[in-house]
Amino acid sequence: MADFKESMGVLRQIKEDAFEKCRPIQATFELTPRCGLNCKMCYVHLHTEQIPKCGRGRELTAEEWIEQGRQAQKAGVFSLCITGGDPLFHPEFEKIWKELSRMGFRITLQTNAYSITEKMEQLFYEYPPQEAKITLYGSNNNVYREVCGVENGFTKVDEGIRKLRNLKIPIQLVTTFVKQNIEDRDNILKYAITNRYRWNYSTSCYPSLRGADTNARECALSVYDLGCSEEASKEWNEKPFIKKDRKPCEYCAIYRTGYHITWDGYMRFCLFLDEPKIDILKHSFEENWKELQDYSESLCWPEKCYTCPVQEKCRKCIASLACNNGGIGKVNEDYCGNVLRLLEIDKMYN
Repeated sequence: MADFKESMGVLRQIKEDAFEKCRPIQATFELTPRCGLNCKMCYVHLHTEQIPKCGRGRELTAEEWIEQGRQAQKAGVFSLCITGGDPLFHPEFEKIWKELSRMGFRITLQTNAYSITEKMEQLFYEYPPQEAKITLYGSNNNVYREVCGVENGFTKVDEGIRKLRNLKIPIQLVTTFVKQNIEDRDNILKYAITNRYRWNYSTSCYPSLRGADTNARECALSVYDLGCSEEASKEWNEKPFIKKDRKPCEYCAIYRTGYHITWDGYMRFCLFLDEPKIDILKHSFEENWKELQDYSESLCWPEKCYTCPVQEKCRKCIASLACNNGGIGKVNEDYCGNVLRLLEIDKMYN
């Protein structure tokens, strides 16, 4: 326990130092929008034939990703998350994974474990990630059919998880709850507890700003009609979240210490957003990092938010606000009306 506390203290000190100096220590490489699943709520998933119609029109090549790894390493990044889509679906995933692993990053593999073939199993035996963060959408094949649009989904995912576990790779399960799997929550929890996996869950499910061939509005859970509105209303009223003197970027976990690179080669501070379009292939890492920080610091809430009487109680981040209102700087009457109605519920019961 003492060693764990000491390690956490060191990591905290590293992050505080990075924040103070505004230098990156964490990064996410989103290798591809491809995936073996067809989840209804995904903000990034594209089918192969759709890729040429979005963004740059192509995924970064292995060599381009490897070069990004070199630049990250030189900049001081030590924690690297490899994600997608499902990153395993990048045509050159094996080459990318091997080279990035050799650079000494603390790598987290983020996957749905649906496509852990024997070849991938061997690759992760030779080059294991520090951790595998696995999205788990249900405890049986029926739920996977409803959420992910595939047959035998849970069976394949469970097999993939077990393969990674047999390699002694630490596993963390992550679940996004939507209308199609919320009734399965107790069974998902039981699966995690029985197998002694760490488990986090979220109801964050936003309409895509990035051209994904999905529709989150059809399946997203809403705090306004979940049956927990009274509890949420009390929380929002009693514990104001937004401070008038804080900028939107300050609510982001990687503010001043990290960045993401999209599958088509743009540096951003949030993968939910479709901007800024900082093209990593045109300028140096230092120029891109500075542009990202300048962009982040320049961000403001929509003008209407600054005169709203409930601005501090409205639970939002710049991404959730943008996705639910059609872009950064936008806010519509329906959204604001829902917030006001939610806040009024607490007064009705007290």
